[in-house]
Amino acid sequence: MASERVIPRVPPLSVWASSRLNSLLRSETTDRFNRIFDATFAQDLEVVLNGKTLTRDEYKKVLLGQSGAGPSAITDVHIEGETVVNPITSEDRLVGGFVGMFYTLTSISKRFFVLGAPARHKDVSTINLTVKSTVPYPATRFRYPDPRRITAVNQILQPKTLIVSFPGSVLPANETYGSGKVELGPVNHTRVEEELSVLGNKFSTASVPEADIDEE
Repeated sequence: MASERVIPRVPPLSVWASSRLNSLLRSETTDRFNRIFDATFAQDLEVVLNGKTLTRDEYKKVLLGQSGAGPSAITDVHIEGETVVNPITSEDRLVGGFVGMFYTLTSISKRFFVLGAPARHKDVSTINLTVKSTVPYPATRFRYPDPRRITAVNQILQPKTLIVSFPGSVLPANETYGSGKVELGPVNHTRVEEELSVLGNKFSTASVPEADIDEE
């Protein structure tokens, strides 16, 4: 008797994309970063970053530099404004589609200090993803990998911003002076030719789960 093809239970595309990006940026070791990257991006990945075409390996180095496995420790990943468009009307979540989102990344340098404290940076980016089902899976199996992979990326990454917090002891007591936090940026780690409007409207912040990569 022929076995019936069973569709694995997988999260919606917006949750899948957000959780993968969140887990990738929060990776604290190169090994975990590599595993999540390979389980998220297709081998024939096409990338355009700030209008420049990158190879898969070049883009991997960019994300590694942003992640907790790079030169900075990640303190917060804020993802919002997820928008999903499916190419066809279908309940099959493995079909894939197009995902757009906005994220802000806050990190603390592991090497550089400002006013005696580790330097804090903020990265702001918009990213558009094309997701397709690219990994084949058997017709009958007790556990299924998620076959979806990102096949194309179009991303705008603003220059890194340095955030400086002055100690309270050096600030006047008058409350009109604010919190003492100053953003000095952009830092010239990435060069952008023109100022770009990231999002016209803001959406509610998503509660992003960690991606369960170990099951794949």
